[in-house]
Amino acid sequence: MVRSLWMRAAIFLVAILAAIALASCAQEAPAAPEAMPEQEAVEAPEEMGPSVYRMGIFEEPISRNYWNYYGGPGGSVWTQYVLSGWTGALYGYSDQNFEWVPSLAADFPTDLAKETVDGTEYWTTEVPIRQGIMWSDGEELNADDIIFTAHTVLEMGISGNFGAVVDPAFLDRIEAIDSHRIKIFFKAADAEGNPQTPGLSIWQFGLAFMPILPEHYWAPVVAEAKQAGEPEAQIEALMAHVPENDPTLGGFTFGKWEPGAFFENSRADNYYATGSVITRYASGVLQEVNERLGYTATYFGEPGGDKELEYTVGPHVDSALFSIYGNQDAAILALTKGDIDYVFNPLGLEKGFRERIQAAGDLEIVSNLDNGMFYLGFNVRKEPMSIREFRQAVAIMIDKEFVTQTVLQGAAIPAYSMVPSGNAAWFNADTAKIGQGLTRGERLTQAVELLKSAGFTYEEEPEISEDGNFVAKAGKGLKMPDGSDVPALTIIAPSAGYDPLRATFAIWIERWLNDVGIPVRANLTGFNVIVGVLFSETVQEDLDMWILGWSLSLFPDYLETFFNGRRAPENEGGYNWGGYANPEFDAISFSLLSETTIEGARDKVFQLQEFLAEDLPYVTLFTIPKLDSYRPSSVDFPYTEVLGGLEGVGGMQTAVQVK
Repeated sequence: MVRSLWMRAAIFLVAILAAIALASCAQEAPAAPEAMPEQEAVEAPEEMGPSVYRMGIFEEPISRNYWNYYGGPGGSVWTQYVLSGWTGALYGYSDQNFEWVPSLAADFPTDLAKETVDGTEYWTTEVPIRQGIMWSDGEELNADDIIFTAHTVLEMGISGNFGAVVDPAFLDRIEAIDSHRIKIFFKAADAEGNPQTPGLSIWQFGLAFMPILPEHYWAPVVAEAKQAGEPEAQIEALMAHVPENDPTLGGFTFGKWEPGAFFENSRADNYYATGSVITRYASGVLQEVNERLGYTATYFGEPGGDKELEYTVGPHVDSALFSIYGNQDAAILALTKGDIDYVFNPLGLEKGFRERIQAAGDLEIVSNLDNGMFYLGFNVRKEPMSIREFRQAVAIMIDKEFVTQTVLQGAAIPAYSMVPSGNAAWFNADTAKIGQGLTRGERLTQAVELLKSAGFTYEEEPEISEDGNFVAKAGKGLKMPDGSDVPALTIIAPSAGYDPLRATFAIWIERWLNDVGIPVRANLTGFNVIVGVLFSETVQEDLDMWILGWSLSLFPDYLETFFNGRRAPENEGGYNWGGYANPEFDAISFSLLSETTIEGARDKVFQLQEFLAEDLPYVTLFTIPKLDSYRPSSVDFPYTEVLGGLEGVGGMQTAVQVK
């Protein structure tokens, strides 16, 4: 009965996620950025062996400490790529269709049930763990590893993604029923004693996705870190640890890292899923046959009929090699020269880049919808960013359509919502679109009106040209509502060498805000420099505005993670770097965490999108078509149609075949 209940829930979720309209693979018309100095291709290690998956990245990973990556300042997308084959979780998404299915768990969990223990009420569920799964050093995965990982996050107050999936507001503890079965205890009441339920965000798409780390390696490291003094110092000590021979659970183990040159992972010979055959039938049935562990798992019906997908899990290579290039231009050059066969490209491809790839002849570009977005963020702790009308005036002045279509020649798509349109099941198309369709004159007029309505004043107001097409005179002497000068402000954004799309937006935003009299300067700098600012202890004082991007989860509980006041660094810690705090938003977003139905969650997600589009702690700028470039004569993927593209599934490191 337990299994059938969860199967029905999963089938319903599949029906919802099917609305995510995955784009078909297609050749893209050519395209490229402003010219950048070319770099010599990075040389790979001399003895690579006969079977190497050669990939390119164009920013240095920050850390190979998984705690740092998932719960600290090491959390960059570049770190994600090189660590993506290292660990696992109890549950995960299936290939292509994103069904919620067991991974390290041996079956679906029991239904949540109310239970009173020693006078305290909890929501509980039990999860069986698959037997025979080995860490790379030969130790077997067991309940203690799961308990250790979750309890370390709780006890040390680790934030970031770890703090999001192991939410201390809900999770009380995990206990071992035996070596391969756990019981999870969620709090049935909040800190004020009000009833609460661990909803989809907290359990199915939260704790169930927690990366599991090996207790036998990390427990001594954690114990030592706990001796470092204050909680902040303890976390810093854990994040600073440089692992040696740390066991992994995925298809790869660490090989070698030469900073500025390459990062190499080696195949894990005892990866539990190696040799598994994954089959999807046209009927929607999903089957996994794992001879290594001796099980066959079938979901959503009985197998039979036509097959839509079938492949064997690897890794099918001896090593996964990530050559590190200084910028996107150098990485594309290496791809066209044949030094690598696939390039991770989270930044989109401008026309010239696409032209160069297409001209190479032996390369292919596939296009998918993306589940990511790029944005301008505000530090709302400081004036004038704390004033809503100021943020709205900034949004009005930004002509997203002009930059994406005219300047960037269609390489990007304007965005007005925190949920990308590609994630169709959760996207609210009816949110406010501040500034859309306005002329330059209308933008200037409305921005000035907004600022003045909030109490800002000018020594000289800006003036538009007679034809209304350009600003004839920029505003001067803009003063705050209290009469003081608006201070000089800074937008930190990636440089053109790293990402010409965001750099272009930053330059135009600087120009437009100066037109309306806002004294702002765009500081184009390194990606890791920006991350350092956001994770610094002085972010509250130092930060004004910044431009970055997010690769997002399918279930949009990140709306709470990014913007709930408790997620600000000075509170519980997290990714709310701008310090946004609004009681109404906080209440709605926190209630999302208790939603147990898709319908209830969607209603709240739609409300939150509408709220953010008006209040604007971020101005969403653009999304991009996800374009993956690879050499089909050298590598073969089991499929290429998937939301977020090949890059979104880590380049399929454990499934790719090297010819």
